[in-house]
Amino acid sequence: MKKLGLTLAMIMSAGFATAIPAQAEDSAISGDIGVYSQYMWRGMQQTQTASVQGDYGLDIGGGLSANVWFAAPLGNATATTGNKTEFDFTVDYSGEAGGVSYSVGAIAYTYLNAAAGNANEVYAGVGFGPVSATYYYAVSGSWKKDAYLDVALTQALGGFDLGADFGIYLPSTSTANPTGFPTTKNGLGHIDLSISKDVTVGDASMTPSLMISVPQYSGKPNNANQVVAGVNFAY
Repeated sequence: MKKLGLTLAMIMSAGFATAIPAQAEDSAISGDIGVYSQYMWRGMQQTQTASVQGDYGLDIGGGLSANVWFAAPLGNATATTGNKTEFDFTVDYSGEAGGVSYSVGAIAYTYLNAAAGNANEVYAGVGFGPVSATYYYAVSGSWKKDAYLDVALTQALGGFDLGADFGIYLPSTSTANPTGFPTTKNGLGHIDLSISKDVTVGDASMTPSLMISVPQYSGKPNNANQVVAGVNFAY
């Protein structure tokens, strides 16, 4: 899931992980793969086991890019959404004007073993310096008409990348309440604090990372702080 920015290899959110990885100057294609102690998405625990996550991106040119991101659980134990493999497909248009970056796009969430959870979102984001904000709106699927705002802060310090994500659930007109979502989908849902460091290994880049996800709501299973450790390899 993705762009919709991932601080620290988009451990979650992300997501958080629908962003296209940085492209080498001589290549329009990039990818990465990593292993994480669990899979968190927008402050919600998706697996209680380790998760393999990765993506493959194509820079089409002119600000347009396409990306496919995946997550697969290692083991059978799950939290709220079942044992499934997820593929998220993103098309994004990004640019910059007057020092302000912007992006718009669409994401298709698909699940191999849980097709009922398939959904589509559109998004729009802006960023200035270390601050960015991205608005998501579900146009189909089990959380249709749900809206979500991600506000992210990033800072490089002492060779490390520090990040803070604030996930805000906006008032929803959806009547659905998929398992794992907060009972009341309105207001600050979670705060994710992360730290990572890029290490060059041959022609690849290795990024160990650590994230703490702090829920800000009650009324859902596993409502406790979650820690996610991971290591990601970009190529």
